[in-house]
Amino acid sequence: MSLDHFLYRREDKGQPRTLFLLHGTGGDENDLLPLAEAVTDQYNLVGLRGNINENGMLRFFARRAPGVFDYESIEIESDKLAAFLESWYAERNLAPQSAAFVGYSNGANILLATLLRHPNVIRKVALLHAMLPFEVDNGPDLSGVEVLLTYGDKDELIPEAESQRVARLLQSRSAQVEVVSHYGGHELGQPEVDALREFLQPNN
Repeated sequence: MSLDHFLYRREDKGQPRTLFLLHGTGGDENDLLPLAEAVTDQYNLVGLRGNINENGMLRFFARRAPGVFDYESIEIESDKLAAFLESWYAERNLAPQSAAFVGYSNGANILLATLLRHPNVIRKVALLHAMLPFEVDNGPDLSGVEVLLTYGDKDELIPEAESQRVARLLQSRSAQVEVVSHYGGHELGQPEVDALREFLQPNN
């Protein structure tokens, strides 16, 4: 286990909770910090940088072509994320319940992959415009996991049916899932931001 698996930016606000932020394709560790600042002041913030460089665009796992994922890369990178988080919790004597996660697009996909492969490290996660990164036959028991799943119903990159498929899978594994859509595309809409603000309240 090592914290060397990812470059990250940390903003310590003296809070007992930490919010991990994972960007979409072409972003970096700074991308979602303004979003987090806008929706909550009750978390320390950690923006992670994806390890994969695709023609100058950072990602959290490789793909063979647009929409064609590299499954070996997903396994390797989700294992790295789980190891990073295990080290983070251990070095600070924290429980996974003290953390929340927000991922957008590719960042949401690696969080979903990590949740399905290492459910012990993620217990509260907002998946903004996510799709299933691999086929799942027998997923883990996700009882007690809180999920906010958001999407745009005109999203040409991630169809509404794919977002609903993610929701059904998580619900079938007993996760507590809230689904929020907005009348738009792959960009974040105000209904998503409002839902995220509510979801991240510590009493939720």
